[in-house]
Amino acid sequence: MFNRNTSLLVSLLLICIFSRALSSIYYIEDIDSLRFALSIKEFDIVKLQPHFPGYPVFCFLVKAIHFIIGNMGISFSIVGGISIFFIIYYLLRMFNTSLKSYEGQYIALIIFLNPLFWLMSNRYMPDLMGLAISLGAVYYLIYANRQGRHLEKGFFLSGLLAGIRLSYLPLLFFPLLKIFFSSNNKKQTLALYFLIGVLIWLIPMVSVTGLGDLIIMAEKQTSGHFMDFGGTIFTEQSLLYRFVFLLKSVWADGFGGYWTSRGFTSMLLSIFLVLQFITSIKDIRIKWKHENKIKPLILCIAIYFIWILLFQNVIYKSRHVLPIILFLCILLIEGQEKYRGKIYSGIIYFYFAILLGHNAVLIKQHQDFTAIQKLKNYISEQRNIQSIISIPLINYYLQSHQIEADYINVEENADVESFSLEKI
Repeated sequence: MFNRNTSLLVSLLLICIFSRALSSIYYIEDIDSLRFALSIKEFDIVKLQPHFPGYPVFCFLVKAIHFIIGNMGISFSIVGGISIFFIIYYLLRMFNTSLKSYEGQYIALIIFLNPLFWLMSNRYMPDLMGLAISLGAVYYLIYANRQGRHLEKGFFLSGLLAGIRLSYLPLLFFPLLKIFFSSNNKKQTLALYFLIGVLIWLIPMVSVTGLGDLIIMAEKQTSGHFMDFGGTIFTEQSLLYRFVFLLKSVWADGFGGYWTSRGFTSMLLSIFLVLQFITSIKDIRIKWKHENKIKPLILCIAIYFIWILLFQNVIYKSRHVLPIILFLCILLIEGQEKYRGKIYSGIIYFYFAILLGHNAVLIKQHQDFTAIQKLKNYISEQRNIQSIISIPLINYYLQSHQIEADYINVEENADVESFSLEKI
């Protein structure tokens, strides 16, 4: 039968799944979530269900679970719970520890209770699953490779990642290229495993969408991402502005740290976080010349940091910082490799207790509807609304919820004023 560590891992998996199922979201939070929700009913990239690159691996997995249980919110949460479990699992492997140890328990809690990880595990989006696959690939490419094993798994997961969360692929550029060009005898094998990972999702997507339509959508959405949709360096050009929002996403959204207009619990969390970071930095400085888990990841996370700072929507969407949050969690774990006595461990567990209460408030807020859902509910209750004037995305959201009206798309305030004058 199971040994103790295996039984603890199985228990952790069940806890991850059931905790996320209990905090599930049963409405569409935003436009991106709407596209993935619609993709479960009909996967159609041409209709932006979801938008390119389609994330077919994630959509297929959620669709399979939804086929069995019939509940969309819980289906997405189950995938989120499984993703949380695998992030913890690969960190345990990376630090060569188990859930029985103090360090292993810290790893489980720092990931399980991370505020943004929790919210994203209930979101109708593939970011957290992509993070789990990214960490698995990093483990096999960098850490397991130290024993000369599992490179093929790392290349396979890298190819698979492109069908789950393409924007996380820059995380793996350095280890992939370094290993590929230094493996004279295994180049073809490694390339084959990467190709298999890609073909698993690319062949079904081409067969469903059609090669011609897929190329058209790829060109249109790629251009739109960088030049039209907002949030990249081409549309929001202040690097300082972008950096501040990125910092806020990591500190306030990612760890629950204090920011303007945040509550008292955020101040407490900030104090305990700073204490943990100081402890970790001291340990890392001592171990730097000999061994630590941070050094091999620095270039990976630096490349990703530059990528999102310039070319991702870090101003409006904090989810792009998930890999940076995970890196900082790894930095925190470095300071917990040894037990520091009852007082220090008591402070750490008190921190997690506060974090649990912080998460409970966030979860309740998300379950109580976002602004766009409240708008939809309000309009649904009105009987005399004949026309709706709004930006195309809002109109798309309302139309998808069967709100019957004459929809008029506008992009600027002047368009609304012009429409008002025409009606006078």
